[in-house]
Amino acid sequence: MTGAISQMQMLYNPEEDRILFRVNTTARQQFRFWLTRRYSILLLKVLKEHLDSDPDITLQETPQAREAVKSFKQERAMTSANFKEQFDESANELPLGKDVPVAFKLTYNLKDGNLSIGLQPKEGQGINMAINRDINMSLTKLLLVAAKKGDWRLDQQGPFVGDELHENIVIN
Repeated sequence: MTGAISQMQMLYNPEEDRILFRVNTTARQQFRFWLTRRYSILLLKVLKEHLDSDPDITLQETPQAREAVKSFKQERAMTSANFKEQFDESANELPLGKDVPVAFKLTYNLKDGNLSIGLQPKEGQGINMAINRDINMSLTKLLLVAAKKGDWRLDQQGPFVGDELHENIVIN
């Protein structure tokens, strides 16, 4: 992937019973994948592991203190994210091609507080992204909102349990 992430979008498609995940970069490239329910569950587990490894949370002595810090960080990340801007449809390049591949292989690495995550189809090229915890929270929220439209009931597995999931679909 060339350039930094500029926008992410997840849309549930009822005909496919899949989520279309699109990532725009600052280099005006767009990467697209179909996410199945099974893949989404795996992705949520990786995202949750990254969030749960936050030393600000793990170093708290009581479960209540850990929950309070986690809630504060979620609220801060959500208020700093831009969910209002429309998704930019005018990418100059589709490096993975016009056909949207199904995400098949998920690789990840936690290092220095960041998550390096790779999404690959069964065959062909994929993408690698490095995200911090704030972007992780936004990505998690996008995934849960899209999954809710398909009644996939993934919200019981994510860090936003009990939160109201609104239908905002883009993170800028």
